Amino acid sequence: MTQQAAPGARALSGPAHRVGPDRFRTLDRDAFDVIVVGAGTGGLTAAALLARQGRSVLVLEGHDVAGGNATVFHRPGYEFDVGLHYLGDCGPDGTIPRILRAAGAEDVVFRELDPDGFDTLVFPDFTFRVPKGVGAYRARLIERFPAEATGIDRYLDVLRGISSLQGLGGGISASLTTLWRARKVARYLGATLGDFLSSCTQDEQLRAVLAGQSGDYAEPPSRASLVMHAMVVTGYLQGAYYPAGGGQTISDRLAESIERHGGKILLEAPVTRILIEGGSAVGVEFESPHLGRRTVRAPVVISDADLKETMLALVGHTYLRPSTVKRIGGYEMAPALGVVYLGVRRDFRAEGVPNTNFWIHPSYDQEQVYAEVRLGRLHPEPFCYIAIATLKDPDNPRLAPPGIANVELVTVVPSEPEAWGTTAEEVSSGAYRKNPTYHRMKEAFAARLITMAERVFPGLGKDIVFQETSTPMTHSRYTRSTGGTAYGLALIPSQFLFRRPSHATEIKGLLLCGASTYTGHGIMGVMWSGVLVASRVVGGGVLKDVIGAGRRG
Repeated sequence: MTQQAAPGARALSGPAHRVGPDRFRTLDRDAFDVIVVGAGTGGLTAAALLARQGRSVLVLEGHDVAGGNATVFHRPGYEFDVGLHYLGDCGPDGTIPRILRAAGAEDVVFRELDPDGFDTLVFPDFTFRVPKGVGAYRARLIERFPAEATGIDRYLDVLRGISSLQGLGGGISASLTTLWRARKVARYLGATLGDFLSSCTQDEQLRAVLAGQSGDYAEPPSRASLVMHAMVVTGYLQGAYYPAGGGQTISDRLAESIERHGGKILLEAPVTRILIEGGSAVGVEFESPHLGRRTVRAPVVISDADLKETMLALVGHTYLRPSTVKRIGGYEMAPALGVVYLGVRRDFRAEGVPNTNFWIHPSYDQEQVYAEVRLGRLHPEPFCYIAIATLKDPDNPRLAPPGIANVELVTVVPSEPEAWGTTAEEVSSGAYRKNPTYHRMKEAFAARLITMAERVFPGLGKDIVFQETSTPMTHSRYTRSTGGTAYGLALIPSQFLFRRPSHATEIKGLLLCGASTYTGHGIMGVMWSGVLVASRVVGGGVLKDVIGAGRRG
């Protein structure tokens, strides 16, 4: 699950906080082969791949740490991962390790969550543990729902077919081949998860289990793209993992590869304008507290920033077709996520708690929580996702003081400032942070999630020794994300696969990567976007490098 940006001060990078090239005060040239706007995972991946191909690359980032949602932040005695809670397909020859190796980002260690139940779904009357492997998952589903074997097999058969569609990211030729192989499931490309589940089963408990990880894409069954759901679920069924050192480790290794291969990263340097001349992108303008306002030029500009921010603000209406402005302005953003960061005086390992994520659902109907959010209201009993970093990364002493567990509680929340007792004007000026109503709303939100978490961990509230809450306003402040979402465009059928924006734009030399492009959201999706946008710049050799970056030795 990915979510909010850090709610506090500067995040320190890496396990040992390595000292490297200056990323704040120096920029020795004004022209590059490629400029990357935004140092999220997609932008870092693209930049690392291009730097390894010999391109001169500049990465500009407004925050004071590289990584976007794959960063950590610190409080005295604590280190919290702000956006990465688990990843799929990270075995030695998994997709993410292959991309990292191709990008020169070595030494990332992935720790596997409990293969007998990496996700634990908690419902009012029963608990279901999701195991690694389609076969094990099928067996457990049928054990719990023996009368539903036919529907379960139908569900899993279609999921397997849809998962083969991941070849759609490889260009037109590969996409046509993939579609031919997956022709039996092609009719589901525009389906919602809810419509498909209705063809498999009418058992409300089984339907709730099959949609129990909805927070991974922040949509209820009635709206979620079936294709997207299938790709997320099948990815985790290959094994769920957490990077040792947290998401910052991935970002740091990518950033180090960029610099090792001659690239430059400049932080606290938000881009204010993408320069367009003769219908082509030719560079950017940025501002830095150390360097002032600067202009740098390149024949290729890759934006890993928010889609609407990139096209409607950094480029501007003047340089876009009216139809493009209308289309981009009309895109629906994914719901935002709220998170409560906790230090809890509990030894969960000694209590026998497995290395799993908990998904606590107050009922079998997952529609109402999302419906309330779409109406701009906080649900009184939201679902609650629980991530316990001290179980996932037990050798990391920075997570919490001895005897304290590092816990995060997450759910979907409305992005409208009014839902949090503030206004757009206060958010724009930063005054919302001093608004007492906003703070009361945050406290009430945190109390709701803690109450939900106590359904699994009774008495949790009295054991809390540290607590902090972030909201969509926090995320917007650090990432300029429209509506405070970490997932980009809403993951609904009308905005998925090739109905999402391409990596190319109508402006020559301007390319897009990140969660709103057609490779989708999450660390896997944005890393693939970085691969594909890099291949557009230097050719298919990048894809061959990723495919060939299997286990060494």
